[in-house]
Parts: sequence; structure tokens; C-alpha cells
Amino acid sequence: MEEISTEKLLFHTQVLQDLHSKFIPHKGQIPIGKAIFMDGKKRIFIECGRKFGKTEIVLYCLYRWALLYPNSYCYYIAPYKDQIKDLIWANGRLPYFLPEPLMKKYGITINNSDFRVIFGNGSFIRCDGADNYEKGRGYSATGLCVYDEFKDHNPKFHEGFEPNLAITDAPLIFIGTPPSSDEGGFDRWCSVADEVQESEIGYYINRPSMTNPHVSKEYFVRKEKELRAIGEYWRFQKEYLAMRVRGSGRSIFPMLDRLKHVRSYNDLIASIKVYRKHWDFFVAFDPGSAKCFAVVLGAVNRYSKQVMLLDEIYATKQEDTFVSNIIPKTIEKMKEVHPIMEDWFCVYDYAATWFANEVQAQFSEDINVHPCQKDLKNKENKLSLIKDMLVRGFLVMSDRCEKLYWEMEKYSTDENGKIPKEDDHAIDALRYFLNAANYHQIPADAPLPEQELYPNIRAFRKENDPSLIPEEDLYGDISSDLFHH
Repeated sequence: MEEISTEKLLFHTQVLQDLHSKFIPHKGQIPIGKAIFMDGKKRIFIECGRKFGKTEIVLYCLYRWALLYPNSYCYYIAPYKDQIKDLIWANGRLPYFLPEPLMKKYGITINNSDFRVIFGNGSFIRCDGADNYEKGRGYSATGLCVYDEFKDHNPKFHEGFEPNLAITDAPLIFIGTPPSSDEGGFDRWCSVADEVQESEIGYYINRPSMTNPHVSKEYFVRKEKELRAIGEYWRFQKEYLAMRVRGSGRSIFPMLDRLKHVRSYNDLIASIKVYRKHWDFFVAFDPGSAKCFAVVLGAVNRYSKQVMLLDEIYATKQEDTFVSNIIPKTIEKMKEVHPIMEDWFCVYDYAATWFANEVQAQFSEDINVHPCQKDLKNKENKLSLIKDMLVRGFLVMSDRCEKLYWEMEKYSTDENGKIPKEDDHAIDALRYFLNAANYHQIPADAPLPEQELYPNIRAFRKENDPSLIPEEDLYGDISSDLFHH
């Protein structure tokens, strides 16, 4: 192991003291510096939320590297060159990261035309955009390099620039807020993150915005409530929790939220039993003998208009789609929810006359089924109603409705904005369900569903309330190690 001279150690200590007189990394940022300066990692992937302090930590690391290692050619690469002035230059974040006395101490000068910070020890930090990929091929990168907002980078830049790192095996930081699955660059983002995570020379870290102690927790609480209220919780997940979320721009139900819209089956049944006479019970069949046979069971509160989807059948194997299999399973589930069969109203797609005929032939004494219009012309209206119910809290499903949730979660328009006719069998059954219940809009004077839905403590469990999640679970495992002094 290389022996460090007393003079060099004192110099390093002085540099850190000077840097920390201006900027001290918070606990969520500390592991990044440790990976670069103590563990010698060469590829660092930082997936973080907005307000995490990503720009400040990468500028700190660039200055620290340039000061500690003479003749280091360091680079900060934004997605577009035109962004540099507004992001980090005109506001002084990069050129005046250190106060004037320390700039004089280390011989730091500024070249505004070239977006370059020049150090007295021969190092520099140069800024450019990933759109300038041809010029990037010629750079000699001997020091730390940073790709800011990597998801928006032109892939051609990295192809041409990375070989330049080989001169000194220089480290490279990828950093940014993750894209959603329908944004450009999502597959590439995931691929590079996985590659770094699996590499011996790589370090991957995911940090939510809340890791930053300099932003008030109240801000994040307000932002979460604001985005939930408009059905865009996916944005909070992506931008503040740093989660890779499903496609949201074309999602038909972007407001769908497992914490808000899914409850324990037992809890929902317990709520129904408290006011059993307030509920009407429905079963909806979407018959299919070739691909899928879907059944949705639930209840509608005739006063509050709250809808509970309690159970489902989702048969995809042909031998499981026979009426002789579907009906006995359905009756069993019906009786488990509410044993009085006369109180159930059962509907099916009116076009599936074969289904009605088979039920009549085999189970006429056990169950009656009624045809239901499919609302082909009003499909979008019915989907809009479902969205409104989700946003306003009038639709909740039990944890047994896994396939319905799966269909709704992935239900997205195609590139032409059309609603696809695939993986929507349980959704169709839900449409029949609402038609059978004569549920076409939420009454303006309908009370808040919680008044009727959660009469006892079991119906809304504390662990489902994000505001009560333990801080250590919300913020993640944050290292308590300090930067090496």
C-alpha cells in the first residue's frame, strides 16, 4: 500500500477543511463521496429524487478531485450545451463554488466563453452538452467526469466519450431522477444502472428527496397530497421517491395507487357486516372460452355510493373457462361474501348468449344471470367515471383482486391514442358491474365514502397511511459514515 507523506496528508486535510467551509455533504450524499474517494469506484450511478442536492454534490466532488489531484481534466456534461448557462454557470454554482479568498489561494480562474474553471495546479473543470457528441470524442478526460440528468443524454456522446476515460481509468458519475417507462431513455437508464450495480468497479445508490435535511418535511407532505389529489401520485413516486414507475403519459388510470385503492379482504368484509343492509351485491361475468374468463364480485352502498370490489376469478387456461368450473367457484365466493343468494344480482356480456344458455341448462336452480349492455359507444365515458371514482375515493378493491389491479395498472392507450382491446377482461366485467348497479355518475351530494366505509378501526389500517410510515423506512438506509478527513 502506498505510503502517504505527512505533507500530502496535511494538504488533503486543508483542502477538505476549505471545501467544507463552503459546503458540507448531508448524510444521504456521504456514501457517494466515500465510493469515489475512499473505495476507488470508477462507475457511480446515483438515482435520486428532486431536491436531493444532486448538483451540489457533483460540483463538490468535481472541485475536490481537481484540487487533490493535479493536472486532472474533469468534465461536467449536461444533456444540452444550451442548458449549462442556466443550470450551473450564470448563477455561479460552478464557477464560484468557492468564495473569492479560496479561489485566490488555489489559483482558480474562470473562462466564461469556454465554460471552464481553471486551477493553479494544472487541473480544470470543463462543461459541455451531450448534444455536442462529435466534439466530445476529442476530450482528454484524466479526472472525474459527471453526466448530469443522464436520462436525457444523447447515447452517441457516451459512445464517443467513454474511451477518453481509459487514459487514467478516470471515474464517471451518472446522476439524475429516473424516467418513467414511457419516456425516452428508460431502457437505457435501467440497463446502465444494472450494469454499474453488477460491476466490481461500480457503485449504485438510490436516494429519495427526503434524504435532504435542508428541505422541510412539510414541503414533501404538501407535494404528496397535491399530486394524490389530482391523480398523479406516480409523479411523486418518480420525482421525489426516485422510483422507476410504469408509463404514465398514456396510462388510462394514472391515479391508481395501491396504498389508496387496495384494502385487506377481511377488513372490507368486516365493514360491510357493520351495515349489511346498506349494501347491494353484484357479480359481473366477462365470458371467454378461448383466452380469458373474468368474474368480478363486489358491493355498492346505496347511500354513500361507495363501491367495494371484493373478489375475482381470472381463468386463462381453457380447461378452467368451462361454465361447469366457473359457476361453482363463483357461487362459493358469493356465499363467503354474503350467504343470501337472493340478494345478489348477476350480469354478463349480453353478446355471450352461449354462456346464459349453459348456466340455465346446468345451474338454473342455483343462480340467475341477466344480460348487460357493453357500452361500446360509451366506453370512454365509463372509463372516465372509473377514473373519477378512483380520484375521489369512491372505488376500493380488496387484495384478492390482483388481476383487476394488474389490468388497470398497465392499461394504456397506444401510440395513436386509441384504447387497446387486450388485457381488459376484468375491466370489462367492472363496466358491466357498474351498469348493473345503474352507476353512471357520482352524485354531487354523495358523502365522503370514509364516513360509511371505515366505521371501525380494522377498515383502515395504520400501516396503509403514508404519513405514519416509520422515518427509517421512508428515507432508506442512510450511511452514518463521514467523508474521510
